[in-house]
Amino acid sequence: MKAAVVTSFATAPACADFPVPGPGAGTVVVRMLAAGVHQLVRSVAAGSHYSAGDRLPFVAGVDGIAELDGRRVYTGGCPAPYGTIAERTLVPAGWTVPVPDALSTELAAAVVNPAMSSWMPLADRGVPAGGTVLVLGATGASGSLAVRIALHHGAGRVIAAGRDPAALERVCADDRVVGVRISDDPTTTTAALLAALDGGPDLVLDYLWGPVAGAAFDALRADSLQHGGRAVRYVQIGSLAGRTVELDAAILRARRIEVTGSGGGSIDPALLFAELPRLLDAVVSEDLDVPLRVADLADVERAWSADGPGRLVIATG
Repeated sequence: MKAAVVTSFATAPACADFPVPGPGAGTVVVRMLAAGVHQLVRSVAAGSHYSAGDRLPFVAGVDGIAELDGRRVYTGGCPAPYGTIAERTLVPAGWTVPVPDALSTELAAAVVNPAMSSWMPLADRGVPAGGTVLVLGATGASGSLAVRIALHHGAGRVIAAGRDPAALERVCADDRVVGVRISDDPTTTTAALLAALDGGPDLVLDYLWGPVAGAAFDALRADSLQHGGRAVRYVQIGSLAGRTVELDAAILRARRIEVTGSGGGSIDPALLFAELPRLLDAVVSEDLDVPLRVADLADVERAWSADGPGRLVIATG
């Protein structure tokens, strides 16, 4: 079969022959239709993600839309060395969720992974009705979805922080969303966040980490005399601004703050499978789309490295 095969962490996956998977105990073979090239997929293919191993070759892709028993399903969880950017792949039995008829294959492949990053923390413990959510990195694909998903889950106010002014303006089209421009100067970012907090937030969804997280922690600490008793749950999701942060010990005493992470290894599988059908339905009912561009599997190497707008989706069959 043809697949997007990773043979080196220094080069893009290329379309090549790969052994056809055979079903084993607890697994089934599915015919892939499309798979998204998410930031996670790129990091694993580059060997830089925490889940990446060091065994080559392997097939790229962590999730996607497949055909099983005549139905379109969202799937993933492929055992190594298989992945989803392939004509066929191997997935755990039961690791499939039907895709609504109204949702296109390409959009489903593009949107579920970035939407899940904010949906799961909100579904896990929610946000107080009418509460405030701060999204750091709100102008990216995942972050802009997080703003809309927070409102869907009952947030009364969302503070959207991002760098791109045009994208920030689009994200703030809803009156319940307040925009904050992230600056290269952490002190300026801290001041802008502090001005927008207004006693919040109840939940932080952080796609950036690094110096931006440091600025956010400084804003939360500075606001502590007035609002230190208000609990804050800080969920670390991505690290586009840096993998480490300098954390002042005072923040842990100044605020009732809980710092957790949301990723593949920290999500309860039972909750994931309970929420995936709800997420897929919400993509349709709430029009949770992302810009996307589609390339054929045969063209994956060129498309992987090409600049272009939107989430790259590889059509596999």
